[in-house]
Amino acid sequence: MLIRFLTLMAALPLRIWVHVQRLGGAISRDVAHNRLGHATQAKPPQSVIWIHAASLGELSAVRPFLRHLAAAKPDHRLLITTNNPNALDVAKHWDDVPAILQAAPLDIPSILKRFLNHWQPVAFANIETEVWPNRFAALGARGIPCIGLNARMSATSAKRFAKLGTSTGLHHFTAIFAQNEQSAERFRTLLDPSKFVTTLPNFKSLVSLPSTDPALVSQFDRAKTILAASTHEGEDEPIIAAFTELSKTDPSLKLIIAPRHPHRAPDITALAKSAGHNPKPLGDPADTSISIAHTLGQLPELYALAAVTFVGGSIVPDIGGHTPYEPIRANSAIVTGTMTDNFTAEYTALSTANACQLTTPQTLASDLRTALTTAETLAQNARATFPPIENPTALFDQIITAMERPS
Repeated sequence: MLIRFLTLMAALPLRIWVHVQRLGGAISRDVAHNRLGHATQAKPPQSVIWIHAASLGELSAVRPFLRHLAAAKPDHRLLITTNNPNALDVAKHWDDVPAILQAAPLDIPSILKRFLNHWQPVAFANIETEVWPNRFAALGARGIPCIGLNARMSATSAKRFAKLGTSTGLHHFTAIFAQNEQSAERFRTLLDPSKFVTTLPNFKSLVSLPSTDPALVSQFDRAKTILAASTHEGEDEPIIAAFTELSKTDPSLKLIIAPRHPHRAPDITALAKSAGHNPKPLGDPADTSISIAHTLGQLPELYALAAVTFVGGSIVPDIGGHTPYEPIRANSAIVTGTMTDNFTAEYTALSTANACQLTTPQTLASDLRTALTTAETLAQNARATFPPIENPTALFDQIITAMERPS
């Protein structure tokens, strides 16, 4: 019960924090209401299935399943919540996934009671790694089936959760669909044998990339373009330094930087200027060697522009790397750092198959040069290592069946 006690202690500060954010303009009135459990839309007459994802990356990963779920359950409505309001702004344009969108409620019992009383969901799916003990307990108390989808658990988290026991609320889940066998084994150790735990292809492997704006395609020679995808603070400077070195011998090279958090674009622009470049926002028709993406949700269409993709979150600690599947689907050769705990199995397989280039900040320039030279081979080997799943319908139906089991 330790976690629940701690969240109760934090209830008042969290409520105050929501009001401070609202008064400071950091979040909208609707988001503030949602955080406190107040719905900003009416409950539909249909039964509601609640899907929660932390942010856009997690939500985008399960988009193919959500599309199938909506089609398979026409007499239900999807309720999607995330912690990041910007993710909701992107998801509202997903015409293929009709859903009610709300910011996620705080993990406080009284707030969750208000939320659940309004929406009355008949099933719940938790995407990837977040643990919300009060939420899970409230769902379990109402007998609402709960599943973990694309679930991941690190060794560190497993040790911590083992000490906390049932206070995590994970015992309320009837099924866990883990994204790798290591995570599945950790869930099996934590949960009793009656719980259904299995692995499934990482949902990020099912990604379907959108078409790329022809205006952007016309601006870049793919063979001469490098994409730095989902970069984090501390990565842009070595990337720009490596690109500067490469461009001395090949001035025709171009770099696109798509930060994980677009609000960092001004800082990245300043770094590029200090390195002697004249960066422009991506889409600016002016000729430039470095373009910087300013828009959340734009990244999936950018992989097709580049022969080589540096996958961010991999040369700074405490991130764990990002998905290799999107560049694989775009036939873009992968360069990544060694801090890839989120996708250990994938990058190990890719490295073994000579299907990606591992790098460090010190060797980034030479590794990017190698990748540019061998891009076609790297991309071909990556496709062979992780071919697309041609027909995931059976997998999706298995997940839907699990969502219908009583908890």
